[in-house]
Amino acid sequence: MSADPMQELHDIEAIKQLKARYVRCADTQDWEGFAKLLTEDYLFDSEGGVVQGRDHVVAMVSKSLQGASTVHHVFAPEIAFTDADTAEAIWPMEDYVRMSHNGQVFAFHGCGHYWETYVRTDDGWRLRTCKLTRLRVDPIDGSSFPQAG
Repeated sequence: MSADPMQELHDIEAIKQLKARYVRCADTQDWEGFAKLLTEDYLFDSEGGVVQGRDHVVAMVSKSLQGASTVHHVFAPEIAFTDADTAEAIWPMEDYVRMSHNGQVFAFHGCGHYWETYVRTDDGWRLRTCKLTRLRVDPIDGSSFPQAG
């Protein structure tokens, strides 16, 4: 969307670096660093539901991953600018998660996509929205998924 192709390439790289920090901070449970990557009105939509507001999302994610071990990989994004200061992207992803729920330990390998929007701020590019969709989830080590309730 930029008239300057070099600026557009710079912005694409900045968004890629932002996403790399996002998955690293999630995997290392660096919640302070994670929060700095999000807009104040950040919206996260996943199989666990929709949560809006940076503080609410960080609280929900940090609580659900407390004591968990995760590894996230993202690949070959499709990034498009909607104007000079906003963008959207689709990131193919896979993750490995080992966690407990109500005392039951389970692990899985998931594959899917992150559907995201970004906005340029005074502090650089930040995530505004993220929707996680999964194409498949495979249990690891004979795990069974926890039942609701």
